[in-house]
Amino acid sequence: MSSNSPAPSGRTGAPRAATRTGPAGDRYSLSGELGGCSPIGRRGGLVNAVGAAGGGLVAALCFEPVGAGWLAPVAMALLWASVARAPLRFAAFSGLCFGLAFMLVLLWWLEDSIGWAAWLGLAGALAVSVAVASVGVRAVASLPAGPVWAGAVWIGVESLRSGWPLGGMPWGRLGFTAIDTPWQSLLPYTGITGTGLLIATGGFTFAHACSVFLRRTSSPRRTAAAGMLAGVCAAVLAGAIWPYHVPAVATTTVAAVQGGVPGDGRDLAGHHRAVTSNHVEATTALADSLTSKQRESLVLVVWPENATAVDPVRDPVARAAIEEAVAAIGVPVLVGGIFDGPTAETAYNRGLLWRPDRGPRLGGSGAYTKTHPVPFGEHIPWRSVIGGWSSRFDRIPRDMLPGQGEGPLSVYGLLVADAICFDVAYDDVLPGQVARGGQIAVVQTSNATFTGTTQPEQQFEITRARAVELGRTVVVASTNGVSGVIAGDGEVTQRATGEETATLVAEVELADRVTPAVRSQSVRSATIPAVAVVGLLLAFARGLRRRGRGRVPTRFERSVELPKAAEVGVVVGHHLPSGAGLGAVEPTSLAPVGGDPSDDEGSGEDRERVVTQRPSQ
Repeated sequence: MSSNSPAPSGRTGAPRAATRTGPAGDRYSLSGELGGCSPIGRRGGLVNAVGAAGGGLVAALCFEPVGAGWLAPVAMALLWASVARAPLRFAAFSGLCFGLAFMLVLLWWLEDSIGWAAWLGLAGALAVSVAVASVGVRAVASLPAGPVWAGAVWIGVESLRSGWPLGGMPWGRLGFTAIDTPWQSLLPYTGITGTGLLIATGGFTFAHACSVFLRRTSSPRRTAAAGMLAGVCAAVLAGAIWPYHVPAVATTTVAAVQGGVPGDGRDLAGHHRAVTSNHVEATTALADSLTSKQRESLVLVVWPENATAVDPVRDPVARAAIEEAVAAIGVPVLVGGIFDGPTAETAYNRGLLWRPDRGPRLGGSGAYTKTHPVPFGEHIPWRSVIGGWSSRFDRIPRDMLPGQGEGPLSVYGLLVADAICFDVAYDDVLPGQVARGGQIAVVQTSNATFTGTTQPEQQFEITRARAVELGRTVVVASTNGVSGVIAGDGEVTQRATGEETATLVAEVELADRVTPAVRSQSVRSATIPAVAVVGLLLAFARGLRRRGRGRVPTRFERSVELPKAAEVGVVVGHHLPSGAGLGAVEPTSLAPVGGDPSDDEGSGEDRERVVTQRPSQ
């Protein structure tokens, strides 16, 4: 039977790939497009970018004020769909679109409180880090178990930008969205970083599985995708079935004071004497309102960050005011204040225990200094070089010096882990102090600059996630909101409403046991980035190996097969019996079309192939 004879009537397996005739009569397959291969033209790049931007908006909705944390895997799935099958340059652009949509919405409070330049600058810098992560995701997507490698890359870059440059910015970490979701129970096991890894891997795996099952792929590929998805679901289910509980060894009573800031609540520095006076008056009123039982069990009163904006040890007015409050309440007060540094141009943002019998406890376990001062907010990097670039820098006359890992504080034997403001978002502050014996945690914060924005709510959400990770009660004292008491399971037991003066008195549980998340903190922090680096190296080595065999056609080139003049392109289904309907022809090449990103070399996955054949002589 000749090569152009019709197929027998009983033949099954008709061709399933669409074909089109080119200008010269050549035929090429569209199965790459129909099979899910990302287009490489302008239209495809635009579609990917729009999808990525949509994913970024979904990611922003996971945080306060919406707080729909259950959408986090959806955001990651949209990112995977946009970048996993795209060329690297398109992946970078799509990642940038994701990052801009995500960070511009998440950090909108910067525009409202500080200005558009700070908002655009920080959001843009973080968006670039997202673009870098997206390129990494694309690079490892072609590896076996690509979604797992991609999750490690995403969290590795997230960890990097949380500490670098200039101290980093941990806002927007995936693990913070776990509160009030089915995977919240994983926080005591895997921590914020590990839970973020599961969220990223879960979203990537879901998108990958959808791609594999919707296209005609081989059974091994489907089995692998199903196995990865089942593993993620099993981890979430295990955390829900066996939640980690830290037993209480005792209870005690702690109070938090929210003194308030006069005026619109934002100009703390301009009203710093009044702010200190507000906290003194609120503490004195608290002393008068305590029941006899509360007075007997009260061990600590927490004032917020910047309750005094001058060094209370050296300033006689501030010192007298604090001593009045401490004498009235009769227990140590943890005072948040600005303390003079070793030079006139430096200062410390510090929490200091002030005792009713012996005054301030300087050094040792009596003070905690903020570990992560905010660049351009509490210090000016390279002041000698850029100090004259903006008049706004004149508003920060002194540079805050970082602490050296102090804590926990000791209050008559009670060990208290302390964090100041943004410190709560960093992995090296509260977890480290709990590992050193902290039985409860406190957060001293001043969000006056961000009054009326979503920043205080976002920070409170972060604090809730940290409480679950640590398995510790966390007491939050803020100058004008949000103050509250958070149990070790993330439940908010008390919360100060509004931005006015308020006091909270709570009986809190003390714990000694350390969660697996705290125990494995250092190992986890090193392992995940290391896995990401290994994945990137494997992807790079794979690319070099393929280049060594000659230039590798792009996906578009593989889907558009242009035969030579003496060749005829025939599109067949994978199940076409060998030689059926072909007659005496000699197959000369077999080129894969479309396919999964994890099968770049076309190894056994593609259900449709272009068979280029030369008529026999």
